[in-house]
Amino acid sequence: MEHKHNSKPKPVIVSGFSSQHFAEEVATCLNTQVTEVQRRQFDDKEIQTTIEANVRGREVIVVASAAGDPNKQEKEARLLMRAAGRSGAKSVTLVLPYMWYGRSDDNWDERNSPALIDTIETLREHCQNVVIADPHNHGLTREKFLDSGSPVRNCVTLHFAYPFAIQLKHMFNEKVLLPDKLLLSHADAGSSKRISRSFRSSLYNVLELDRNPDQDDWGQGLKDRDKATGKTRFKGFSTDVDGQDVVIFEDMIASGGTICELADLLKNMGARSVTVFATSGLFISPVGKPKTAAIDRINASRIDAVYITDTYDHRLTDAKIHFAIRHSPVIHTISTTAYTAAVIEAMHAEVGEGTHSDDNSISAILRGRHPDQADPQQRIASPARIKESSPLLRLR
Repeated sequence: MEHKHNSKPKPVIVSGFSSQHFAEEVATCLNTQVTEVQRRQFDDKEIQTTIEANVRGREVIVVASAAGDPNKQEKEARLLMRAAGRSGAKSVTLVLPYMWYGRSDDNWDERNSPALIDTIETLREHCQNVVIADPHNHGLTREKFLDSGSPVRNCVTLHFAYPFAIQLKHMFNEKVLLPDKLLLSHADAGSSKRISRSFRSSLYNVLELDRNPDQDDWGQGLKDRDKATGKTRFKGFSTDVDGQDVVIFEDMIASGGTICELADLLKNMGARSVTVFATSGLFISPVGKPKTAAIDRINASRIDAVYITDTYDHRLTDAKIHFAIRHSPVIHTISTTAYTAAVIEAMHAEVGEGTHSDDNSISAILRGRHPDQADPQQRIASPARIKESSPLLRLR
């Protein structure tokens, strides 16, 4: 990915422990480097972090993810931001590929604490800009980062419709999915809240679909709650899926149970294929089960393909899960670092007389309408190769 640079000093990239690979690739896209961080953990498990570079007067970008030990990674991110601020950084931008306590929401009572709000209130005191990859609760997350009195000036809740659309276009070109059979879908009513007008606009633009982004006419899983156990199960789907290539969008896969159950229902209803796009692949397994149990469940399911992004990285936190993802015939990983870097660059762009109206527009990037995205050779998003053992190849 090539970016337009002027004489402005390059930003300093600082990475939390579990996001080092993501940060390195973002730094490459921005034509800069990740500065060294000295990490120590004492006998009592307390941690210490030291930024080795001089950051005075520089824009500092702290990339930090909850992958691994979220409580430890959150503390580390606060220490890194605080260190950058105390060292005279011009500004601090916090990039969250996967956010701590993002699965918490605005439902609580007097006997518990709103973990998401508590986390945001702690983080926002140390940064001026925030980029969050597809938070579970977009509205509440952005609202609390930008609360009155908060030093945060810019908060981008980043969706990945553009790289997902580039991947779908590749699947059409490979003739594993058929454009005239495409059925865009939500897993359930809850997940539909995440699919914004901007998300739909980007998909329709890239895939050249003549559809109105203001109308949410997607398919949706229908759930029922068992009165005895309180558990939910799928009882149907909102539209006919016979012969259709059903594509489902989610923000995360935790244990994989929901998408496996839904895929089974859709295949029983006659769906030609079921593909799932999810930003974060947590692949959590119950206590007492093998670490790869969630991945094993997906491999044995009737799902034709699962596409996750590189925002939740297991490489430094659980090698077994990382290995299982790499060797899964079903799970593919899409790189989103160039796309994330484009948003960071737009956020920090200096505007002059010759600046095109959309050159520094983050909303244009999200909608797939940035000038750089119009280039047929664009490098903001690239599709992942379909694995040779993928069930998708049987659809040709």
